[in-house]
Amino acid sequence: MFHFKLLGTAAGGGIPQWNCCCTVCELCRREPQVVAPCLHLQAAVSGGGEDWFLLNASPDLRFQIEATPELQPSPMHGKRNTPIKGIVLTSADLDQVIGLLLLREFQPLTIYATALVLRTLKSNSFFRMLERVPNQLTWVEIVANQAFSLGDSGIICTPLPLIGSLPFYARELDTGKPGQACVGLLLESNGQRVAYTPSVPEITDELRAVYRSCNAILIDGTFWSDEELSRTHSGMPLARSIGHVPMSGDDGTIALLSDLCFLQKIFVHINNTNPVLDPRGSEYRAIIEAGWQIGHDGWKLNH
Repeated sequence: MFHFKLLGTAAGGGIPQWNCCCTVCELCRREPQVVAPCLHLQAAVSGGGEDWFLLNASPDLRFQIEATPELQPSPMHGKRNTPIKGIVLTSADLDQVIGLLLLREFQPLTIYATALVLRTLKSNSFFRMLERVPNQLTWVEIVANQAFSLGDSGIICTPLPLIGSLPFYARELDTGKPGQACVGLLLESNGQRVAYTPSVPEITDELRAVYRSCNAILIDGTFWSDEELSRTHSGMPLARSIGHVPMSGDDGTIALLSDLCFLQKIFVHINNTNPVLDPRGSEYRAIIEAGWQIGHDGWKLNH
């Protein structure tokens, strides 16, 4: 059986964000029963429930593992072990890779990433902590549109090329070519097809075709509107200018994918400013009425 689980659903900074007192963050602090706190976006997949693979590695990864029994070591297998066999990286963004440094305890792991992302990590001295002993880490290069197997899990993963750039700390390494700095993932196992695209700068015809073939899609829900950040924090950029298609509007995700009716559609990577996090608001009702779900920490795929 194919297992897919969200361990966290928030964009960078989590919810509430440590230095923010916007409406959503303040509501989360005052009434967490209304707006639940959310950890950084993190997902895990398994082909049979024993060996697990992480989709990226969030800053909250240690807490997420301790909250998820399936990802914890078992005394039956000795003093040191883990069911986590590898990590697939969709980008080199800090929110997606900094959790790797929490996995530095001499544990053999496999990291799957594009050549550009691998180069970015290998050029950063921090990540040498993952290679202190022989065979501690296996780097596997993945290529856009070329399927590969996640170990012996039975899961076939195909990287989906997306427009994107390397984060600020590695901008000098960027090539500007789609499918190198940023990819989505198509996961296939036991008749299930799931698209995982937490960062979407543009909904192309090719991406729509992939979505149409899936049982479930988990897609970028960072912002409700293009102007959201500038409304809550003066001088901030538009959503599209930093690589995120907003949920609302005639050219937003909800409208562009309104014809996809017979699959699960889940928004993930929700920013702390996004009003859909308040279940009492009109934005949340609009999401539900359009046939979408708001991903939450602990969400599992319904087979």
